[in-house]
Amino acid sequence: MKQILTILLLLSFLLFKNMVYSQENKTIINATKKSKNLQLSLKIINFKRFVFKEIKQPKRKTKNFNENKFDKSLTVSTLNVEGFKVITIKNSNSCNKHIIYFHGGAYVLEASKAHKKIIEYFVLENGYKVTFIDYPKAPENNYKTTHRIIFEAYQIITKNYSQDTFIFIGYSAEGGLALSFLQVLRDKNSELLPAKTILASPWLDLTMSNDSINKYKEKDVILPIDGLIYAAELYSDGENKTNPLLSPIYGEMNNLGDILIIFGTNEIFYPDCLKFIEIAKKSENVNVIQIIGDNLMHDWIVFPSKETDKTLLLVCEFINK
Repeated sequence: MKQILTILLLLSFLLFKNMVYSQENKTIINATKKSKNLQLSLKIINFKRFVFKEIKQPKRKTKNFNENKFDKSLTVSTLNVEGFKVITIKNSNSCNKHIIYFHGGAYVLEASKAHKKIIEYFVLENGYKVTFIDYPKAPENNYKTTHRIIFEAYQIITKNYSQDTFIFIGYSAEGGLALSFLQVLRDKNSELLPAKTILASPWLDLTMSNDSINKYKEKDVILPIDGLIYAAELYSDGENKTNPLLSPIYGEMNNLGDILIIFGTNEIFYPDCLKFIEIAKKSENVNVIQIIGDNLMHDWIVFPSKETDKTLLLVCEFINK
């Protein structure tokens, strides 16, 4: 029996070792067969067509983040900023690490149930507090309203939890929003800057003008480029998309602190994530750490998988350092 257990442990170690490869400031997570099969399935059913339809006709009042739907052991408090909900989730064991959570959705979609599960993971398994800002969406609103609301909400939360250490986490389009808001805070009031920022598959350039994108648009089984262009038009409201409030890759990268960026080699944003890293390397007082999913798709971190489990552990390690 002991020999069998030893062999099983050795096999587990070898599988884990093959899945994750680390070097200074960079971790490579290799896609498992299950993840590759999922991407193949999404390609076969043309999942991008479904996403495009959702972007064109975004659902409202989905109630995925209704306060009553969270785990009953959690304390959920809500405030309103000009009619937009700001929800803080914690439990009796929560520490002073406080995540400001920017969900994904191309600036037009409401948060999905997957984001609720990740928030519960951060609170229940790690003892963090999490504040979710249900920011204004396009087409009803544009980027100016979105930035105004999140700034007002963040001021209130940092005042109400003045002893907490804040961390930004942004997914997909709202990874871009998190970075652009980080740049705003640096320029307005450095005292409000978060301790750390995490960008997961961020949309950093709404112009979609990077020539290398063409090499990845077919690899991406989630995001339709025509849908992204449509959403960018709505959110920008006709203004120049090189404005850093819309496309933070055109903004100043100095003095942004520690940033963890997570992205996959099979997503349309891959070239711009690499471009951001190169810009950051030439900037001052910004330290970028990478988690790259080899053969992983856009926003894989919201899909249940071994790769997601490992990535979330690395995210928490980054927060706790």
